[in-house]
Order: sequence, then C-alpha cells, then structure tokens
Amino acid sequence: MLEFLRKRAQSIVIQAIVVMIALVFIFWGVGTNLMNRQEAAIVVDDEEISFQQFQQAYDQAYTRLAQQFGGTVPKGLAENLNIKQQVISQLTQEALLRQGGQEMGLMVSSREIQEEIENMIQFQDNGSFDIERYRTILASNRLSPEKYEQSLRYELLGTKTIENIGAFSQVATDFEIEELYNLEKETVSVSYIAFDPDTYVDRVDPTEEELAKWYQENGENYKTEKQIKLEYLPFLYSDIGSKITIEEEAVSSYYDQHITEYQVPEKRHARHILFRATPEDSEETHQTQLAKAEEILEKARGGEDFAELAKANSEGPTAITGGDLGFFTEGQMVKPFNDAVFAMDTGEISEVVKTDFGYHIIKLEEIQLAGVTSLDDARAQIITTLQLEQAKPMAFQLANSAYEAIIGAGSLAAYLEQQPDAQLVETDFFRRSSAPSGVTADPAFLDRAFELQEQELSSIIETGDGYVIISAEEIQSPQTPGLEEVRDEVEKDYRAGKASELAKKEAEQLIAEAQENGFEFLNIAQNKGLVVEESGSLIKNDPEHSSAFPQSLVTDAFRLSVSAPVSPEPGIVDQTYYVYHFNDRRPPESAMSDEDRARYKELLLQFKQQRILDAWLRNRQAKADIRIHKSLENY
Repeated sequence: MLEFLRKRAQSIVIQAIVVMIALVFIFWGVGTNLMNRQEAAIVVDDEEISFQQFQQAYDQAYTRLAQQFGGTVPKGLAENLNIKQQVISQLTQEALLRQGGQEMGLMVSSREIQEEIENMIQFQDNGSFDIERYRTILASNRLSPEKYEQSLRYELLGTKTIENIGAFSQVATDFEIEELYNLEKETVSVSYIAFDPDTYVDRVDPTEEELAKWYQENGENYKTEKQIKLEYLPFLYSDIGSKITIEEEAVSSYYDQHITEYQVPEKRHARHILFRATPEDSEETHQTQLAKAEEILEKARGGEDFAELAKANSEGPTAITGGDLGFFTEGQMVKPFNDAVFAMDTGEISEVVKTDFGYHIIKLEEIQLAGVTSLDDARAQIITTLQLEQAKPMAFQLANSAYEAIIGAGSLAAYLEQQPDAQLVETDFFRRSSAPSGVTADPAFLDRAFELQEQELSSIIETGDGYVIISAEEIQSPQTPGLEEVRDEVEKDYRAGKASELAKKEAEQLIAEAQENGFEFLNIAQNKGLVVEESGSLIKNDPEHSSAFPQSLVTDAFRLSVSAPVSPEPGIVDQTYYVYHFNDRRPPESAMSDEDRARYKELLLQFKQQRILDAWLRNRQAKADIRIHKSLENY
C-alpha cells in the first residue's frame, strides 16, 4: 500500500514494483478465502482483516519473492524470511495508519479518487483515461468500480496519514546538514600490513602422521561426484522443425505482421577523448581537466591524428583503441554525449562536451542510416522461427505417444524392440559438473536425471530444446578416495590451511604487541621486518576507490582514532589478513555545493520523518488491541 510500509514489512530481497491495482486488491481481494473460514484472521481494535485479505497479501508477497529467483522460491527461504509474519505486520500497520488518519479527521474526497484513477497508466489509452478500459480491467478481476474505489480510498487515506505525521519534521538545520556532509566526505589515512597466507606456505612441512590425521578429519571434502549413465529418447524442436515445410505465403505474412522487428535504427560510429572529472571532484579538478580538453581539441582541429591523440591523452578505457566506441544507436550514450553525436556530420569534431564522466572531445567517423531488413535477408530466420513454433506441439505429441507406448510395453527395452527406428541416445558415465553439451546440459534435464534411481524411467521432461524421456541405466555413488589417490590435492589444501593459520596468528600477535607497547605500531613492524604500506586518503562509499587498501575495510578504518589507533582484530579480505593503524583524519577536500546541500537536506528530512513515523506506529501498536487468529501460527 505505502512505499514506507513496503520497505519495513518486507526484506529487500522480496521488494518489487507492484502495479497499484494489484496492491489495493489486498482489501477487496479475489483470492481464495483460507480454508473457507469466515472469522477474522487479524483484528486491530475494531477493524477486522479477513483470511481472504491475508491470503491475498501473502500470495502477493510470495510471488514477489519468487520473481527474484526466476519464478521458484528456493527451499526454506520463505520460512527463513518469515513471510507470514511480515504480511501480518504489514496488514496490522496499514490498519493502524487508516485508524490514525480517521482520528486526525483526515478524509479522501471523491475528486481525489477520480484524479488518482485517471492518472493510472493501466486505465489509459494513448495517454488519456479510458472509462471502458477501466471497467474492463476491473470486471476481468471480478471487481466493481464501487469496491475498487473504496479500496483506493483506504490506500490514499494511509498516504495522507504518513504525510501528516511527516509534517512534524520539516526542518534540517545547516549545522545538521554540514555535520552529515562532513561525516560522509571526511577522509582518513592508515598505515597497514597485509599478511598473505601465500608467503607462509613454505613454512609448512607436514609429516605423514599430520597429513593422515588431517585427511581423516576432512576426507568428506574429497568425495567423488555422483556419476550416471543414461539412455534417453529426445524429441527436439530443431529435429522436428527441420522436417516441416513452410510455405512462402506464411513467410511473407509473418514478415508483414512483424515488420517493426526488421526495422534497423540509425547507427553512428564515433571516437572520443575523455578527461575524467566526476560531480564529486573539486572545482579545481574540473578546471584543470577542462583546460586539458581544450588544449587537445585545438590539436585535433589543427589536423593531428585523432586516434593517436586519444591513445596518448584519453583517460577512458577506450584509449588503447584510439577512443573507438564502435557503432551505437540513439539513446545508448548519456544524454549530453548522445545529443552532441547525433547533431554532427561525418568527420566533424565536437566542442568539449561535459558529462558526469568528465570532459569529452568527439569525432564522428561514420553514419549508418536507418533502414529495414529485406524479406530476402530475413527469410531464413523467419522459416526457422515458424518451424520451431509448429514443432513445439508436435514434439509434445510425439513424446506423449512414446511414453504411453513405453508404459504399455512394460519397459523401455520392450518399447525399443517394438520400435526399432526410435532414436535412442546412450551416454557414458558423467558428472553433473561436466555434463555433455546439448540437451543433456539443460538444468531441467540434469535435475531429473540425477534424481532417478538405477533402472528408473522418468516422466516426460520439458527442456529448452524440446522433450526427453530418460532412463538411468547405471549409477556410481560418490566415493571417498584413498589418501594416496588425492595426495597432491590434500597436501596443497593442508599447506594452504596451515599457512592461513600462521598468517592470522602473526597478525594477532602484532595487534597484541601494539596494544601492550603504547601502540608503537611502526617500530614494532620494522623490528619484525614487516612491510608497512600507506593507504592514502580514504573516503566512505567511494565507487572509484583506487587505494590498495581494501574497500571493504574502509568503514572499519573510520572507527579508529588517536586514542584507539590499531584495528582491534585483523581484517580479512580474500584470505589475506590486514592490520591497520590510524594516521590522520581530515575534513572534506571540497566545500559543499548547493546541489549537495539540497540532497543532504532531503536525506535528513526523510530520516527524521521515518523516525517519527516509526515512533508513532510503535506507540499505536502498543496501545491497540491486536488479535491474531491461532490458525496463522501454523500457516
């Protein structure tokens, strides 16, 4: 219902864009009433929320979660995310908001509802509200306009309630804004030492007893994969389609009906020279980069080879190819760059163009005009498309007939005796991780094949390439090999594990000694012969982090101070342990721009409004009489 409540009531994993009409169905849903019960699933003071409403909300939440995983929710995920409780909380908070709005005297007028509906794109035709479309969509969802508009009134009332509560926080002081800016943009620098396990491997020399003991404890890690040997009958779209004749009339008709698919947009081929300068960079940086761009522009227009200038001066990834961007269509590049290129003539060199990436000099190399792929050029592809369309139902019919015949014959072997021309494919033993290419590598094929017991026949399996019927001829179960069979791999893993332990131990010893000796970090490191590196200036949430110091440890570096200068425990990134020491903290390098000020003000106001709304909801929830039907405990 409300964006704020969606974020609170659902995990980020299950948030998705939901059309307004689907959201309001929660209140007048058309789903099945859970177990046909008529009593309320949830009661919030005197307001009842039915099992039908709960079911509808739960189904929507579950569907949104499934969409994040390709249509299927991984086993156990719904329980781990506790979708049921999230839906209960969502419906409860929505009820509290509506009730609170009514107590405040808030109302939603008929005119407001009308304007809201007229602005919904799902009820528009060519940008204008269409009353017939509105009625048709509601009717197809078994909703009357009266019920839908009442549910929308609930929706808008909740929104008004949030807006009124948020109005209590409309001030973000300059001090607060500057403090937030300083926290976000200040920099720190650290000295650090990396303890890479690879440098400790040579120190590890296992005895036979140590290796044998380690393998006894970790032998499960070396189990061989399950292997299967299969026979299967394929009914592939490509095989069946290749035998289907497509008439010329059908090809022409398809081409005419899909002519927009064969339209080729205008393409332009350009090169550019980039001087990097992002919106976060200082004004001084921008002026320096602009001056460089203007200098190179003069050389380019003076006749110097553009590609060579790009190789020597561009700061973009295409410098190595002379700034070549290849062909692209309108809208593929950022707007200022796009507008410049599509206003140029072949061979022309642009003025300096500014984007969020920096300053560009552009040369237009070539223009490919828009056109339409001819029927002759498209014919082969159209024939293949039509063959596959017709092959799909035929493939299922053939697979179904074969399956019924196998069942009738009593076994696949008996069927093959009756049908000696059947196309049977036999495989050698293979692991799932190294399945043969083709239909055998299809996930649906592998999922079912590796579930079969020896000599078991599958049902009809649909894959991306067609249908198959599989028989598992032989299965080799996973085995734990003897130590000597995998000795090299075991010894390598043993050395790596022990080297990691040594690296961690030395990192922890350095921290302990630094804490015991007044944090004389550099002296202790030098006495141990350790290599100390400098991070340079670090900034939080820096998308262009260029320091060798790991970005994932930057937040921890900001927690250090003069009084607590050494990391309390080693940081670990890619198996390497890091110990780091605070050097200094500096204010932002550039003053806050008007754009930054407006953005930070908006962030502060949103944060304050959210805190007020949180507190308001907690207070109402604590005072409300909320009852959850006991059957939901086992839902």
